[in-house]
Amino acid sequence: MTITVVNSTSHEAFFTISKGDLVIARWVRLGGGGELELRTDMTGTITAKANFLNTEYTSDRVQLNENAAYVAQIDQDLENKSYALRLVETGSSSPPFMQLYKTCTPPVSFIIQMHGLFEQEITQARDFTALNLRTGPGYTVQAVINGITLAPVAFGDDHTTITATTVQDDSVAGFYRLDIVESKT
Repeated sequence: MTITVVNSTSHEAFFTISKGDLVIARWVRLGGGGELELRTDMTGTITAKANFLNTEYTSDRVQLNENAAYVAQIDQDLENKSYALRLVETGSSSPPFMQLYKTCTPPVSFIIQMHGLFEQEITQARDFTALNLRTGPGYTVQAVINGITLAPVAFGDDHTTITATTVQDDSVAGFYRLDIVESKT
């Protein structure tokens, strides 16, 4: 699925789009008069990082699944007298939430990378308690145009066109808005 983003202003704009609590596009740059399509699928990876006994551990990278629960755990290797941070995927007990758990003592940073383009870091400090991340339905878009940050706008459809328009042009800043058109097909 894709979302179409149109910048009908004469200024460069930067767009951030979230699907629920997860950022799927961060500060995507679009020149004045430009148009692009952004994928809305949850294609990405997740890793975990934790500092345990003054050593930083990083888990293997796991494919992202929006209906999963991820558990960060520190395992011991008695033979080598060492530790490893593992990220174990299980099913979410509360869809449409992706869940992040940790069973180890230190806080764990979960690093989510979407479409191989950017990372979102979420820290879980509570042991054995789910940190629920809403993965839909619904989206939010926010834009920065000519240095002006627009208020976030919510929408619900994957097949949406977001258009940044000029309300009042000014040589210094101006006023802008985001128009949302959702297709019902």
